[in-house]
Amino acid sequence: MKNFRGWEVQLKNKTIIREGQMEWSKVPKRQIIRLSLFFDGRVWHLTGKEAYFIKNRASVTPGVPESFRIESRTIGFYEGAKKVCYTINENTNKFTMEVIDNS
Repeated sequence: MKNFRGWEVQLKNKTIIREGQMEWSKVPKRQIIRLSLFFDGRVWHLTGKEAYFIKNRASVTPGVPESFRIESRTIGFYEGAKKVCYTINENTNKFTMEVIDNS
């Protein structure tokens, strides 16, 4: 896990799914009991929430597929009208937590 970068979920049936094993859109969201973000030996866990999400920001030079790179990874959850985001910036290795109030 030391060099793994990405999200991981644990489902109610104890199944573990990692980024790269399944597209997020296919993960059974109502079955998630834990959503984690791993980044170079650091880990952040989210549990006990109703609605989780992930978001990766990436860039690529047009016409140069090998230039694709992820710039930041975010995991989070919704709490009422608020969106709580845990983000790691892959360029700076800096972690931030942000609460976005959509009310």
